[in-house]
Amino acid sequence: MIKNSCIRSIKQFYTKYKDIILFNKSIVIASTITAISDVYIVSLAAGVFSGNYIFIATISLVADFLVYNVSFLILFFVDNKNKYINSDGTKNKKKIKEDSKKLLTTLGISEISYLTTKFLSVFVIFEITEIDPYLISIITTIMSWVSYIIIANLMVKKNKLFH
Repeated sequence: MIKNSCIRSIKQFYTKYKDIILFNKSIVIASTITAISDVYIVSLAAGVFSGNYIFIATISLVADFLVYNVSFLILFFVDNKNKYINSDGTKNKKKIKEDSKKLLTTLGISEISYLTTKFLSVFVIFEITEIDPYLISIITTIMSWVSYIIIANLMVKKNKLFH
């Protein structure tokens, strides 16, 4: 009886928050794809442009931005494809356009929070500590992703993306 009640509660929770759960799932998967691809991109760029760290960092940043946003948008629209189909089977272009604007605003502001948090936290941690750079990278990446996810979720709510 307790097991059935627990399962029912989980199903109710999922039903109520399905859109935001899928939204966050897309963020996590796209972030993972980006992190994995960045290892290869940076390694390749470092081999080709050895010693040109600004160029390597620029390639990494642009590739991260493109891989993340393309991955996220594909995942988001796959998860939500039924929301953009009219009852007669045609695409609801108005809804797609409205949600695309909300989504671009959300992602844009979230990216700004990510980059700001990343830059400032790297700078501050290097200034106040003497820990290994790879630890600083891990710490600042986690801090930046937390900032991104919080801002993205607040923006989704503010923009009423799932209404």
